[in-house]
Amino acid sequence: MSDILTTQRLRLAPVVEGDLEELFALHADPRAFADDLTEPLTDREQMRWVLDQWIRAWKQHGTGYLTVRVRARPTGASALPPGLLGVVGLTVLDHGGRQTLSAYWRVTPAATGHGIATEAMDAVLTDLRLGGTARAVIAVTAAANRPSRALAARLGFTPAPPERAVPGGRHGDILLIRPPDGTSPRTL
Repeated sequence: MSDILTTQRLRLAPVVEGDLEELFALHADPRAFADDLTEPLTDREQMRWVLDQWIRAWKQHGTGYLTVRVRARPTGASALPPGLLGVVGLTVLDHGGRQTLSAYWRVTPAATGHGIATEAMDAVLTDLRLGGTARAVIAVTAAANRPSRALAARLGFTPAPPERAVPGGRHGDILLIRPPDGTSPRTL
């Protein structure tokens, strides 16, 4: 598959089988999970299974996760490292008898602090083909994950009403909602 989104600095493309090694390296790096309740992966086969699910989601729903890489290297030295910078995207999640879009972002530690997740997720959330402008989008993160919560706030996510269950039901997670354009988050 080819790139489907570009920004000034980044190119985003649907995940493919050839991304396995780089995705495993990212998801096995404890530094990428420093503020998260999720444990890093320990086995390449775990990532292979996850990647298969991500590829299937693209085929089934026409939306999913995208790799994030540098769009074009400037002539001079770039502050961004080469290779995979992260993975971001929206996937359909069945929760409470309804389907909703769920946001995901994870950036390689070497690229943290350069606005990569904000730039990439902003492109994803505003792309009409991926559905983030017409539908509410949720994000689940650890309540104590301040960097993730700050990113979510920059992207327009707000805490869900307290009576709304958090998908996965893991203690310590919170649910955030980004309303569709023109909708109040409290009506979702």
